[in-house]
Amino acid sequence: MFNKDNSITCAGSVFVIHDEQAILLMFRWTVGNTEGIEEFDFYNMTLTFPGGGTVSEFYYNSFQVVWNNGMRDTFLAAKNSFPTYELWVTGVSMGASMAALAAPYISQMGYFAPKDIKMVNYGELRVGHKDFADRYPSLVPYAYRIVHRNDIMPHIIPLEAGYVHHQNEIWYNNLMHETDPWVECDAEESQNCSDSVPKSEWTKLDHVYFEHTCNC
Repeated sequence: MFNKDNSITCAGSVFVIHDEQAILLMFRWTVGNTEGIEEFDFYNMTLTFPGGGTVSEFYYNSFQVVWNNGMRDTFLAAKNSFPTYELWVTGVSMGASMAALAAPYISQMGYFAPKDIKMVNYGELRVGHKDFADRYPSLVPYAYRIVHRNDIMPHIIPLEAGYVHHQNEIWYNNLMHETDPWVECDAEESQNCSDSVPKSEWTKLDHVYFEHTCNC
């Protein structure tokens, strides 16, 4: 787990999966109620993503804390040891939002070619404005946000604040058992997926992925 600052509770890990010839970056989600509240208090604070696009200062800085406290060095060591492996990036909830910024950052900085990066996450909160969402496919063509039914978290940072999800969404409008069907929406925000759920029906009870509770 990479984060030497004990006052920061977000963290990440690096794995090498030889059977899949992949390097996996995984980001940990929110710990405790205080950090959860902090996420929503700071969504109006933004900065410019490297290369362009407006993103959440909170999520970008959270990723940078983890990246600069050990993850980058371990990631580079793995990449140098296995230069033909592709990169996978994932996370849940706050970790999903960090993953959503990590993948394009690594692409933008030239560590991996866009075609060699796969980003799949669960319950991602919106991380940037439309200018960033529009750039996303060029940086990470293989990107999927998985959303469970009426999960409140992907919607809690509002469109009215200028935030827009990047594409693509995979929506499970069911109990999300392993064999349950899903809908794919390739637009940034689509009424055919979780955006179709009325605000009155959003619930944290669906912040559960493949039958595993996210305690965040």
